[in-house]
Amino acid sequence: MLELKRKAIIISSVVVAFLLFSTVACVQQRSKGSGKNQGKLKSSTSAKQSADSLLTVQKQAGADTSRAGQPGASVPRGAVNADSTLANNGLSADSTAADTLRNPDDLENTVEYTAEDSTIMDAVLKQVHLYGNAEVNYGTINLKANYIRLNWVTNEVYAVGTYDSTAKKMAGEPIFQDGPETYNTKEIRYNFKSKKALIQGIVTQEGDGNIRGEKVKKDTEGNFYIRHSIYTTCNLTHPHYFINAPKIKMVNKKQVISGPFNLVISDVPLPIALPFGFFPFPKKKENGTSGVIFPTYGEEPNGRGFYLRDGGYYFAINEYVNAILTGQIYSNGSWGLGLQSTYIKRYQYSGNISLRFNKNKSSDELQRTLGRGGTNDFSIVWSHAPKPRGNSQFSANVNVSSNTYNQQQAFDVNRYTSNVASSSVQYNRTFGQYMRAAASLRVNQNFGQINPQSGLREGGKTNVSSDFSFGVNQIAPFALKGGRGRWYESFRLGLDFNGNYALANALTAVDTSYNSLGFVITDAKIDTTRLNKTKVVAFNLNNLPEMLKDAQFTGRYSLPISLPNFKVLRFVNITPSMSLSGEVFTKQYRYTQTGRDSIKIDTLRKVGTEYSYNFGAGMNTRFYGTFFFGGKRLEAIRHTVIPSVSFTYTPDFTGEAFGFYERIQVVDKKGNVRDLSLSKFRGVGSGIGNGRASSVISFSLNNSFEMKLKSKSDTAAQQFEKVSLLDNLSLGGSYNLMADSLNLSNITINANARIGRNLNLNFNMNLDPYTYVANPNVVGNQVGTKVNKYAITSGQGLANLQSLGFTLGTSFSPKGSSSNNNTANPATTDPNDPNAAAKQQAKEFIAQNPELYVDFNIPWNVSLNYNFGLTKPGLSKAQIIQAVQATGDLSLSKNLKVTLSSGFDFVAFQPTITQLSLTRDLHCWDMSFSWTPFAGSAARASNYSFTLKVKSAILQDLKVTRRRSFYDRSAY
Repeated sequence: MLELKRKAIIISSVVVAFLLFSTVACVQQRSKGSGKNQGKLKSSTSAKQSADSLLTVQKQAGADTSRAGQPGASVPRGAVNADSTLANNGLSADSTAADTLRNPDDLENTVEYTAEDSTIMDAVLKQVHLYGNAEVNYGTINLKANYIRLNWVTNEVYAVGTYDSTAKKMAGEPIFQDGPETYNTKEIRYNFKSKKALIQGIVTQEGDGNIRGEKVKKDTEGNFYIRHSIYTTCNLTHPHYFINAPKIKMVNKKQVISGPFNLVISDVPLPIALPFGFFPFPKKKENGTSGVIFPTYGEEPNGRGFYLRDGGYYFAINEYVNAILTGQIYSNGSWGLGLQSTYIKRYQYSGNISLRFNKNKSSDELQRTLGRGGTNDFSIVWSHAPKPRGNSQFSANVNVSSNTYNQQQAFDVNRYTSNVASSSVQYNRTFGQYMRAAASLRVNQNFGQINPQSGLREGGKTNVSSDFSFGVNQIAPFALKGGRGRWYESFRLGLDFNGNYALANALTAVDTSYNSLGFVITDAKIDTTRLNKTKVVAFNLNNLPEMLKDAQFTGRYSLPISLPNFKVLRFVNITPSMSLSGEVFTKQYRYTQTGRDSIKIDTLRKVGTEYSYNFGAGMNTRFYGTFFFGGKRLEAIRHTVIPSVSFTYTPDFTGEAFGFYERIQVVDKKGNVRDLSLSKFRGVGSGIGNGRASSVISFSLNNSFEMKLKSKSDTAAQQFEKVSLLDNLSLGGSYNLMADSLNLSNITINANARIGRNLNLNFNMNLDPYTYVANPNVVGNQVGTKVNKYAITSGQGLANLQSLGFTLGTSFSPKGSSSNNNTANPATTDPNDPNAAAKQQAKEFIAQNPELYVDFNIPWNVSLNYNFGLTKPGLSKAQIIQAVQATGDLSLSKNLKVTLSSGFDFVAFQPTITQLSLTRDLHCWDMSFSWTPFAGSAARASNYSFTLKVKSAILQDLKVTRRRSFYDRSAY
């Protein structure tokens, strides 16, 4: 019995031990599982357990799972955690037991959700229903709608709007946002795992356009497949136009590809359809997307025949640089190429460059057979604008073209009528506080005059020069530490050096006449085509050796010196002056006397220098005269007079001690002995100084008039106001005391005034006090010869009028218009605006290209200018220019503006170039019309252009054009 009891106890102990061991093992296993679910916050299984546990706890506590009547913060917003029952009870998971294995059913991100109205959890179907301004966030995905359903079994979210019976329309329709892209929909079903979606009624903005469709499918790569879709750049709910396509594929953030489509304008479908369409999206940080530019086509019946023009390729290189390569081809064999590029580096520089070349052949078969009548036209335009920074600056403004390019290729009237062009490339740098350096390259062009027979410009002149300079700013050596106000401390000294090398196709005239030189040049190889006149050759490589022979390098240096000034009799200012300057030459001339009145001239390739200095003093004062009236408003008129007189003495530098001139004695034809001073560096001929001493007195008299008026209002801040009547009326000239003849210079008179608020007046006149005598050997119009005899003593009046100019201009615009506020400080850009940089770049582009934009904010603007010019050298006939020019614009409505530019030439008694343009803003379209009824050339008259186009650059080829230009007479 005892043994049986003992066996029973042993067996029971074993069973109990086994049961205890099993229980402990199960507890440990369950603890590990609980730690896994708590540590993995992104598990879909955890989300299911969270929903079940939370629902169980709420049911046991008797909670209302609908959460009705608890909006906003009362609804939990946050991650759907693993075991929310443990979390609510304050129990933490066993983080040391976290499982590092990944469940393939787990989501990649935490799902966050909230709703204002109510949140209902269905434990059986594993669903969460969100009502009233519901929102779900999953990584970069945000979904908002009035109703959202989350399904944890399928990992899907479903959203739809609700019907508002009061407004009788759907409200709170889904807005799906994936990163920066936003999609407005009517209904959406999205899978978190596969990233696929089914959408009903989508509206999304892509680039400049927006896409709308009825049924949409989104795949895992972000592509959208849209049925019954439209594409438009109009942002209205009911667009003015759209591209209607049964099927569209929107490739993720790159482009739109459509099947067969047609264009619908104002709900009218056009009968013309295309088999497919391709619409690239401009990238956010780049200038666009690379692509083909389709050419325009047409015919020039009177010119180069049928053509394909301005077709090519656009290169979107990066966000800083782009390029456009275009070409032209004509049926008569003419062709052209063009390259344009725009570049910008924020806060550093911006610019654009344009290169164009045209090979034009004559439309005349005989001319083409003989190889004549063709032209090679080119144009180089470069603009580089740096942002001011640091101690150096590089800038460029280049506009170089062939003589006939503007005449045959340019559409712009201002460029066509321009007869001159200038270009410059400059670099400046400062070194510390006192030193500076600069270098530049300049090109100046004069395109010549139009030949009546050929109709082309001929005789064009081109001058290419390179300059460099180095200088030291003026310093006060006796006041380096500030000075104590002593008179000599105002003494200042500086240094300037600059060099120039000029190359031109206008070769300098050669004057070898005996009357001018006083001797005969022997053994000289003189180009007879340059005798007494400037020879113009074509600016090309063939004539380069001849132009290089005529080119000259010149270096100049000077020591600017400022001496202390002082007063005499309290009101007279005395300013002494002294200057030292010199020049450096790369060639010299050697003179050898070969006869009584004959000299041989040799050119030496030898560097030499020449300097000069002068002394002088200036005196000026100021006095006033006031006329009192005491009228109702006019109080007084004040006359200000500023007379000034200066004296400058330059010593004689023809002495042998200086070595700048050669002294030669010749015997003229009359047997008189003459001493000649011939420059070793400047040669001989007209316009060459003789190096003799000079003593010049310069004088000027400046006047100004202003009146003093009482203020119209007694409450004005100032009791009186000053109004200028005549800003300046000046007279000036000089007299050389040591000249052997023609001591008095021409007298110049200048005046300018601002009459009222808008009327500007400018006047200038040049008078020659000497007599002109006609040359009996010259028949017809001639200038004559100036002799050392005053005109008033010869019955030619007080002086001979050489030139006279008069301009009068005014402009009108309504008060408060933007044109009157151009000088105001621009509005500061909001630093928090994400598009601030793009807006600033757009403002800069508009400022650089004002002709591309129309300001509809100005109701009207009128500008009037009258020009009168008279030129009469010596005894020649006067040449008169007299014309009035008027420009104005008028906004007929908020989006309609008319611009007119015209004038009248009183000499030719006909209108000047007249242009009439009309601009209409049609929301997503632009309409423009331009007409030139009168022009200086018959080929330019009656030209017109009409364009109706879409504003968006992505659909820039969607346009209707009708035009007749100066070389496009068929109006295609």
